[in-house]
Amino acid sequence: MTALEHLARTNVLFLNWRDPAHPQAGGAEAYCFEIARRLAASDARVTLFAARFPGAPAGEWVDGVRVLRRGGTFGVYLTAALHLLRNRHTYDAVVDFQNGIPFFSPVFTPRWTAGVCVIHHIHQKQFDLFFRWPMNTIGRLLEKQISRLVYRGHAIVVVSPSTREGVRTELRFRSNPVYLVPNGSPRPYPGSVPRAATPTIALVTRMTPQKRVDLLLRALPALRERWPDLRVHLAGEGSELPNLRALCSALGLDSTVTFHGHVSEERKHALLGGAWLTVVPSVAEGWGLTVIEANSMGTPALAFDVPGLRDAVRDGHNGWLVPDGVPLSDALATALTELADAGARDRAARRCRAWSARFSWDDSAERLAQVVLEESRRVHLHRRSRRRASDLTVLTRFRAPDSDHVERVLRTLLRETDRWSRRGDTFQLLLHGCDELRAFRALRRLGVPEAAFRLAHRREELVNPEEGKPDPDGTDAPATTGPGARERREPA
Repeated sequence: MTALEHLARTNVLFLNWRDPAHPQAGGAEAYCFEIARRLAASDARVTLFAARFPGAPAGEWVDGVRVLRRGGTFGVYLTAALHLLRNRHTYDAVVDFQNGIPFFSPVFTPRWTAGVCVIHHIHQKQFDLFFRWPMNTIGRLLEKQISRLVYRGHAIVVVSPSTREGVRTELRFRSNPVYLVPNGSPRPYPGSVPRAATPTIALVTRMTPQKRVDLLLRALPALRERWPDLRVHLAGEGSELPNLRALCSALGLDSTVTFHGHVSEERKHALLGGAWLTVVPSVAEGWGLTVIEANSMGTPALAFDVPGLRDAVRDGHNGWLVPDGVPLSDALATALTELADAGARDRAARRCRAWSARFSWDDSAERLAQVVLEESRRVHLHRRSRRRASDLTVLTRFRAPDSDHVERVLRTLLRETDRWSRRGDTFQLLLHGCDELRAFRALRRLGVPEAAFRLAHRREELVNPEEGKPDPDGTDAPATTGPGARERREPA
């Protein structure tokens, strides 16, 4: 039985700054809703509480999720607190999405309500891009010191290893168990999109200061000298769009750059699928969903080597990472030179699609459901969370003659957030939040006399490898499930 199935008939509240219908919705909203609607599809009673925007109804049902919109850009925090106070006995679990400023839901919920805080990326260095003193200082205080106090001991979900590092080092959350639940990948595009015959760059993103799209524009004059037929497509809305249009004209790029504004999903696929390359010059990301969206269309990405993007982009595989100090124009010239060969573009497209296919919203929803289920059981049993001080993950493999007995033991003794698979009489486990010594002790408790184990690398924590296929970097990573999940098995 999966963790999603265990949450059937459970009342779950999602708190997010915006919902997917918001004009400024982005990857964080996609993450929230893709998981919320999968919980709803498993018969959980899911409510998404978000800010109201002009023209939006105060409430509606979308894909089985009840969407409530209250307050405005900042008023949503007060209205969310009032909603929690008025419904203290309604919700079994609250999933609180921290978009710079958290909702502080533990203050307004009873102790028997399971609470999970989802953090996409750290905003400490970005508050200055949006606010002046004293609001920028208040924002940093709320995200760090106040947040650390309010969420002390609560489960934290992050979308990438980079964000996990930021939670520990920048926010200094020391007492929280931190779980990794990555983004999923778009559904495979049913049609085919012809690749452009001439060098083409496409970027679909929100046009905001932290995305630094201006860096791409400033790099184009040098590139156009070498590739006069270069074309660049920019799609998306945002506060920076007027400035970017003005910069484009000032640089004499009107014949090279096309601004598309907001585009449909079909048009986004056409732009990304026809491009040779997408460029992500962001100062930082939680993950880099735009990278995986482009990869799903066979298009590699070039990005700066910054948090989040260094997890989504595997240098030389599904794109390129630009080291600190290297001019963006030089990195773009190198990438376009390599992609000038049609065979190289085809090989890159195959690698990109394979990497994108390793991610699944179904898997992401199951992994977040495991965290919610684990927290629900913890608060009801009043037990302390195991291994909360460690962010290490141990990968182990062993053979068991009495495989059926071992499987029953795994289902009973493993935590929901540990992941395992069985192939015949061979088992593979990912034990989260422990080092090799604790893994050895856990295996002894499971009755496993001998097992090979090692620390898992970041990619093995992120991806959901296919049964029987090696990890794209050549290592043989396990197919993963949880003790409450539907296991993948092959006949003995």
